[in-house]
Amino acid sequence: MMKRSSSRRRLRFRLQWRAIAMLALVWVVLWGNYSLLDLLVGIALAWLITVTFPLPPIRYHGRPHPIGLVKLLFTTLRDLAVASYRLTMQSLGREIDFYPAVIRVRLHTNQDFYQVQTAEIISIVPGSIVIDARRSNRVLYLHIVDTEEQAGGVEQARARALEVERRVLEAMGSKAEIARARGEAAS
Repeated sequence: MMKRSSSRRRLRFRLQWRAIAMLALVWVVLWGNYSLLDLLVGIALAWLITVTFPLPPIRYHGRPHPIGLVKLLFTTLRDLAVASYRLTMQSLGREIDFYPAVIRVRLHTNQDFYQVQTAEIISIVPGSIVIDARRSNRVLYLHIVDTEEQAGGVEQARARALEVERRVLEAMGSKAEIARARGEAAS
């Protein structure tokens, strides 16, 4: 029991340089004074925040892929535009005829980082929002405003969510994770 508590204490007081730097930068920008004193106060406050509210380490084994990031950006912008247009046209029509659903999507990856990124991108697209994310079994529960009338609407929504996950992996994953995601998508 003592060993676990001392390791937690050690983790709490470790320096989280990236978080401290970002918080100090936010402090200086919010105050609008670019002096050495403001920077030192920002660093001290940032250190205090990271010690008081420590973040768990995120294990991330991938690396950014510029082509994948550009593809992710443009496909997300396309999804935003198409979903916005579709919802606008449906809401301005004579009859509002939506087929809402809550669907369960089991992700292929087993990393917190990819699960969060996938959930965020799905949630910013109008017409879909993540209402629950289960870390234990990597499941996202999505509320879809309109699954379309045809029989495969729910499966199409699930496939779109898994496509977002694949694009996230292609933008930020390791080579092994990308290969595994492409292999699962093909099967």
